[in-house]
Amino acid sequence: MKKLTRSLRALAIATVAATALSGCVFVPALLEGPPVQDPDQSPTSTGFTPPPTPTTTPTAEPTETPTADPTAPPEAESVSLGELRDGNPLTSDSGEAADEPIDVTIPPSTGTAAPGPNQYGDVNDGQAFTPSDGELVASTVGRLYIEFPGGRTMVCSGTVVNSEYGNMVVTAAHCLYSAIDGEMSSRVQFVPADADNGNTAPYGLWEGDEWIVPQVFVDTAKEADNRSTGRGWAYDFGWVRLLPDGSGANVQDYTGGQGISFNQQYQGGLLVGYPSGPPFDGNSQRYCSQQHLGFGTMYWPHLTISCSMTPGISGGGWLTGVDPSTGAGYVGAVYSTVLPDSGSGAMLGSLAYDLMKEIEQP
Repeated sequence: MKKLTRSLRALAIATVAATALSGCVFVPALLEGPPVQDPDQSPTSTGFTPPPTPTTTPTAEPTETPTADPTAPPEAESVSLGELRDGNPLTSDSGEAADEPIDVTIPPSTGTAAPGPNQYGDVNDGQAFTPSDGELVASTVGRLYIEFPGGRTMVCSGTVVNSEYGNMVVTAAHCLYSAIDGEMSSRVQFVPADADNGNTAPYGLWEGDEWIVPQVFVDTAKEADNRSTGRGWAYDFGWVRLLPDGSGANVQDYTGGQGISFNQQYQGGLLVGYPSGPPFDGNSQRYCSQQHLGFGTMYWPHLTISCSMTPGISGGGWLTGVDPSTGAGYVGAVYSTVLPDSGSGAMLGSLAYDLMKEIEQP
């Protein structure tokens, strides 16, 4: 199992600071054994038990039937999704730059996205998200269970995106690489449509094969004393490639895949994930939505949203152009840091695209 990073380019290291903390939650350990498939059955315990020995296939097979005829590999295209960063310049007030946008979008695997005004309105309190709110969102958003050397573990959020091999999840870099301890995670598991702390897993539990984060995040992003510092937080995104199941099918064959955009155009946004800090418990998908996203209201050149969700939401995809009737849209950023009553997201651009292409092939 390889864990990878990649250099952005020759960048002078600069230390920056902001009163923010990554939105991740530490938990006792990873999941053990097949999650309970009966959604009405209560969890057998309130905690987690030590993880099993890593396997080459998921520890639980999906209950859903994979797509009989998977869609053809997606082709990059050019789609206008809204105003560039809500009309703001390419750097934040600090002068720090984000990942450079490129005119590349990948369509969702099914359904038709709806570029234009955000149809979910303004929601800032982490309401429950259900399949009726957007089926493709509900199936592709999942929870990541992550282990670091020494047995330290945490949970984050992630989203299955449409890819050539149907095996890619986008999340936050700090979920995969610890800015606290300066080390890469040793194991990653993903449960799409997770419920009840992994006890309900309709699409199975999937093992990570490889994962990658930007080298600039490794070199400069730090986290200590409830403060996140360093220019690397502008590049707080990462990718996980998942192993196929026992039949050779990939996660996207069961869940579908969201579209993804690297052009940094947005007309509002929908954020869905698994906040796990009080008052939330990580047991269900929650969402915030905003018709007009902010930009650069903190030190880093991040998108910002009015939202009261808590740690555990890290890595959740910021979708734009979502059609509520299908849930099809485009992930254009991922949730990065938690602020009082708001949060910020790292935008995807040319480096994010290069990293995805680097590891998506098995």
